[in-house]
Order: sequence, then C-alpha cells, then structure tokens
Amino acid sequence: MNILLTGGAGLIGMAARETLAGAGHAVTAVDITDFGRGDTMLRIIGLDDRDALDALIQAKNIDAVVHCGAISGPMMARGEPLKIVSVNIDRTALLLDLARIHRMKRFVFCSSISVYGDAGPITINEETQLHPTSVYGASKVAGEQLVEGFASEYGLDGVSLRIGRVYGPYRRANCFLNDIIRNAEARKRTTIPCDPDFIYHYVHVDDVAGAIAAVLAAPAFPRRSYNVGAGEALTMPQIADVAADAIAGADIELVPGADDVPDVQTDFDTGRIGRDLGWRPRLPLAAGLRAYRDAILAGRSA
Repeated sequence: MNILLTGGAGLIGMAARETLAGAGHAVTAVDITDFGRGDTMLRIIGLDDRDALDALIQAKNIDAVVHCGAISGPMMARGEPLKIVSVNIDRTALLLDLARIHRMKRFVFCSSISVYGDAGPITINEETQLHPTSVYGASKVAGEQLVEGFASEYGLDGVSLRIGRVYGPYRRANCFLNDIIRNAEARKRTTIPCDPDFIYHYVHVDDVAGAIAAVLAAPAFPRRSYNVGAGEALTMPQIADVAADAIAGADIELVPGADDVPDVQTDFDTGRIGRDLGWRPRLPLAAGLRAYRDAILAGRSA
C-alpha cells in the first residue's frame, strides 16, 4: 500500500515507519516537527492544512492512512481541553474525510487504553463500556466513533487500536522505564513514587508497530476496535524487579505516591487481535527494556 502516516516523528510513528517499510509498503510520513533531527524523509505538514494534505495524497497516490499524530496522552496539554479536542478530534475527522474522498482502502486509528477509564477490578476486553476520565480519553472515544461512522455511512474500511502504555526509543513524555535505563548508565538511582498495588500495562513500541502492520495486511477484520498490549499486568514492584534483572546497574527506589494517570485497569485482555488477525506481542517487558537500552546507547532515541 501507499501509506500516509501521521505523527511520523513521534514515538509510534518512528517505529511504524520502519516496520511498514520493511513490510513492503511505501510510507509517506508527516508531522509538524522533526524535533531537530534533520529528518529528510519527513514532510512537515500540519494536520489542519487540508490543501497540503490533499495535494500530498494525490501526488503519492495514497491508498491508506495510519493516524498516529495526536496529543499523545492524558498527561499532555493538561488545562487545554479545547486544544485536545481540536487536535485529536477535528483533525481525525479531516483525515477521515480525505480518506473518504480519495476512496482509500484502509484507515488505522491509534486509540488508547484511556478510553476505558477507571474500569476497576474487571477484565477489560473490546466489549467493556467506555468511560474515559479525561478529555484526552474522551477525544480517543470520539475518534473511534468517527471511524465507525465513516465505515458505516461511507464504507471506509477503518479500525481503531486501543493501545496500552507505550514505551520505546522516541518517547518524549515522562517515562519511568526511560529514567531507569538512563540513570543506570549514569550510575544514578531512580526514585519512583507509586502505589505498590497499582497495575500497569506496558507495551513496547515495536509491538505496536507490528499490530499496525497486521491490521493493514488483514484482508478483513470482524470488528472495528482491538486492544493492543504485551499481555503483562505488572505492579511497580514487579516492574522494578524485572528492570533490575534486565538492566545492568539499575538502582531503583520505590516511595509512596500515585501515578499521573491513576485509572484502575486490572486486567487488559489483548487476545482478540491474535485470534482474529494472528498478531501477538514479541517483547515482554524484560526483552523490551533491553531493546530500549540498546537503542538509547546507539543514539536512536529522543
């Protein structure tokens, strides 16, 4: 496919560019910045610039969109709800409309585990009710509903991926896993405020890119949304133990505190995408941390 990939300089976008190109797709990546990397393969285009996007779609004969470009988490743009709505909802609608007009084959929307909100002690699957606890989470629900609406009304073949907490080389937002790796190299201690019973659902960005490739390659899919994660539900003490084994020199101190996104999400079921499309994660946390460390040491990171 000839793919337009938004958010091409971001965490998921950087990994997806490599994975999709490796799968034989022609990828045209766009973003509003390359973060000073001198990325000559990236087109600097805002997602509110309809004319520029339309011209690029025609010039590159684009027949699929992978939409990673967004305000990327509930900790970002706090106190700016209208900005979140504009970026995450309005520009998703614009891209869907361009996909409709150009009769594209597929539209992949990067959604989030945040759509489920504070689900509590249940197993979260794709039928779990959506009760977001942030404007960011609500914006992802709205994006998913737009994908469904364009699919039903216009026949646009779209799918939403509800992705767990993503970590990896080009993450720019706060990340304890990044801190552990960098502090280990600097021989510093990493102090993490946490509730020791709070559960995290981390997933390495390369696995997310693999899931994107899987939904693009699938001849069809029986549903419009899939959970994507590593299949590991871990508390911070368990994460600290894994990191201490995987990362030489890791020195981790856990102190009382709370996570920035305190939604209780006990069990995140990621089995449906495997049953329907054959995708399964390759990187449990230990392997993902080692891959993350290797990328940082090689200079392939934010």
